Amino acid sequence: MFGYTGYKKSGFTLAEVLITLGIIGVVAAMTIPTLMMNYQKQVWESKLKKAFSVATNACERMLIEENVSRVNETELYGDISNDTLRKYFKLMQDGTEVSGRGFSILLPDSAVLYINAVDNGFTFYTDVNGLESRPNSAGRDLFEFRLDQNCAYDSSLGESASNEAKYFKTVVENDWKIPDSYTSTASSNSTTQTQNP
Repeated sequence: MFGYTGYKKSGFTLAEVLITLGIIGVVAAMTIPTLMMNYQKQVWESKLKKAFSVATNACERMLIEENVSRVNETELYGDISNDTLRKYFKLMQDGTEVSGRGFSILLPDSAVLYINAVDNGFTFYTDVNGLESRPNSAGRDLFEFRLDQNCAYDSSLGESASNEAKYFKTVVENDWKIPDSYTSTASSNSTTQTQNP
């Protein structure tokens, strides 16, 4: 009465499941690095724009609060120290003088700004992802910009401009987007790139 009726169970074999998982693994291995690099690039762009905004706002606030019209008339221009920086920047820790870069400022998002007084304003050098994070390459996370006597971005670059300054100018002209060519080299490169922007 309850005998075999010829019903056949259907399903996937173990081989079919393993082949499908293998294909998914290969596709993931090919796409995940690209997705991660695009995400990292967006983070660097956002932090760069924020570091520039912090520097510009502090410079403009300095002119207003000290009631002067030019950067070289400010207290900070004559004395870059933790005491003068605290008035205009939110310091996460005391900064130090770094030879060739200027006085360091650790920002709340872990980005580092170096400020240096120059003849016609301030030069800022930034490592947007912090000192401890890689790749520390120009055009990826290292940039340099100059604010003139009126706290405006000085886009004029001389022959001796650093790669970091050239990359920053290109990013600003590219609507704050880091060109793909700047991030296409291997992420293990921990030295400054020599590619011209």
